[in-house]
Amino acid sequence: MEDYKYRYENGRSADFPKDTQHNIWLVTLDNNLYRAPVLENPISVLDVGTGSGIWALDFANRHPKSHVLGIDLSPVKPSSAVPKNCTFRVHNAEAQWDFFGDMGPFDLIHSRMLVMGMRDWRSYFQKCYDHLKPGGWVEAHEVWFPARSENPSTPADAPYLRWGNLVYEGLARGGVESGAAKGFGRLLEDLGFEDVVEDKTGWAVGPWPEDAKARKIGELEAANLHNGLEGMTVGVLTKQLGWAREDVDKFVAEVKDDIYDVEKKYIMNISICFARKPFEK
Repeated sequence: MEDYKYRYENGRSADFPKDTQHNIWLVTLDNNLYRAPVLENPISVLDVGTGSGIWALDFANRHPKSHVLGIDLSPVKPSSAVPKNCTFRVHNAEAQWDFFGDMGPFDLIHSRMLVMGMRDWRSYFQKCYDHLKPGGWVEAHEVWFPARSENPSTPADAPYLRWGNLVYEGLARGGVESGAAKGFGRLLEDLGFEDVVEDKTGWAVGPWPEDAKARKIGELEAANLHNGLEGMTVGVLTKQLGWAREDVDKFVAEVKDDIYDVEKKYIMNISICFARKPFEK
């Protein structure tokens, strides 16, 4: 996980405002931070891959009786004041889970946008199961590759679709299955979770939908991709597919232009999945 996630997270934080992605998820979830039916004020919450820490901070401010722990590979640099009920630590989620001291087990374990780096989702969700309280919830919000178009006349080699295929191929060569999120539901059931809910849908890329909410998401996601494409692409294409940096830069520029072609009706696949650890019998 370390190699790709480090590049992506740090490229993202350098390239565009930290709240862009958070806002997309807020619109998607109707201003909620999660969908699982957890307690109104869960005592202990873990945010895996916390990035800028914005989800953990938002949760802590909304739930002042809870305590939230956010972990990431890089030190968190919050853009706002950190409330007393929120803590951040540097830790690799794919390493042994010995980072939380007396905070575990957890009522809720949340993760978001780990697609560029998680190599072993089964192991990750097993750790979640092991460190949840009986009746606790795990929830994962992810995108997944390859990308797609809602317009059947869009050429298969259109820049955005080609980009999605190349990222998928490059990550696979590095040991990352970037389409894993479409199988989360079955994986969680296999691990013994109950009440599994899986919503596989997509964000529009660009302001092409007629529906107001979908259109707003499309506007945000186009800006999100436009500003984050370089950080998501350079390492994958140069290190795994052998591209020259100048060729990557030219290709990224083509993709940035292409995502605003509303006739192509581009989609970024997403998955929202949550499940409960069984209560003790």
